Amino acid sequence: MQTEILESAREYLIENFGNLISAGEIYFDKRKNTWNVKIIAKTPKGTLPVGEILLDSKGSIIEVPTKETLLNVLKMRLTEEEGIIIKVHAKDLSKITKVIKDIQAL
Repeated sequence: MQTEILESAREYLIENFGNLISAGEIYFDKRKNTWNVKIIAKTPKGTLPVGEILLDSKGSIIEVPTKETLLNVLKMRLTEEEGIIIKVHAKDLSKITKVIKDIQAL
């Protein structure tokens, strides 16, 4: 059944959104009795999750995000800045902040 659900989600995404997004991981939510299929977008930063398709236990689509929602999530994910965490001794922090801008001490 899982294979059929995934194929159904893929077909829906291609027909309605094109081939820049695809179906990703799939899992069954026992509490809601739904299949959840991740929607992923292919980008220069790799594949990014942008939403989920919900299907009932028979494979009928219950809920899909709008194209605008997917685009907004994708834009947000692409503009997120990646941070780097470094561990330094407190006495060295002032030296580092002179070299590297926008440091946040935790």
